[in-house]
Amino acid sequence: MEVVWLIVGLTLATTMWFGAVRMASRSFGAMGIGLATLLVAAGLCYLIGESKTGGYLAGIIGMLLSMLMLIAAGGLVAGAFLRWLYDRLRPPEAPRAPLRPAWDVMCIVALAGLAVIFSAME
Repeated sequence: MEVVWLIVGLTLATTMWFGAVRMASRSFGAMGIGLATLLVAAGLCYLIGESKTGGYLAGIIGMLLSMLMLIAAGGLVAGAFLRWLYDRLRPPEAPRAPLRPAWDVMCIVALAGLAVIFSAME
């Protein structure tokens, strides 16, 4: 059971960091792409899990991965909000340079793709 919480915690911490970095560099397009990808993947995982029939606990992997994608999307938004709040509570500073290449967006797209593939494989 600890492994499950480790996966959830690691996903949440990573996406919060991605959101904070994107907010610090003010690259809202890349953050929007990541958020949209996570929400679409959550919807697809839910639909795939919902369509499974037969067997004991059919579709449970799709539902769990859907929740994980929603947690990741929430982490992205929470990290961006916390960075925005931090910027409002201190003196103004020049925006940081955005991440090049966009490793965070690539990681989010890979995570979402794996979630949808694992949901379909169940």
